[in-house]
Amino acid sequence: MAAACALSAPHLRGCPEHARHEAYDLATAWRPLVMTSDKLASAFVLERRSPFLARDLVEFSYRLPVEHKIGEQAAGKRILRDAAKALGLPREVWDSRNKLGFASPVPSWLSGPLEPWATTRISPALDQAPRSPRPLLAGGLKPGGRFDRARIQSLMAAAWFNDHPAETAA
Repeated sequence: MAAACALSAPHLRGCPEHARHEAYDLATAWRPLVMTSDKLASAFVLERRSPFLARDLVEFSYRLPVEHKIGEQAAGKRILRDAAKALGLPREVWDSRNKLGFASPVPSWLSGPLEPWATTRISPALDQAPRSPRPLLAGGLKPGGRFDRARIQSLMAAAWFNDHPAETAA
């Protein structure tokens, strides 16, 4: 049921909470991240590959029960770590916490000099949005850290709600 909810249900009614969160994350964060990654790669004449974004793998991951995706919150990437262990890869590969991704400056800007601008975009959408996405939008009004995507996701969702007021009023 979660896969159907996350990938195709237009209003996500009757879906488990984690499926609604997955759907909103996919709808608000995935495309801009991939587009930004593509632009950055092509700016430096690099060819980028995203094997974990293959459609079959993404659809499979949405069909997995939530308990297979989230174990200990701090462990992260549970399925990949379990697969690496099963393949016999060394512990330093599957148990490493040293990896630090590239931090976009956008979350810092949206929590700093652009905070008033972001708030004026998110607040009206919070008032008109259906109940289920309100926590996502409200999360964007809280201060975030260097890697926090909540404000960016809230802005993208707010832009959609502001552009589609008749659809969200129902």
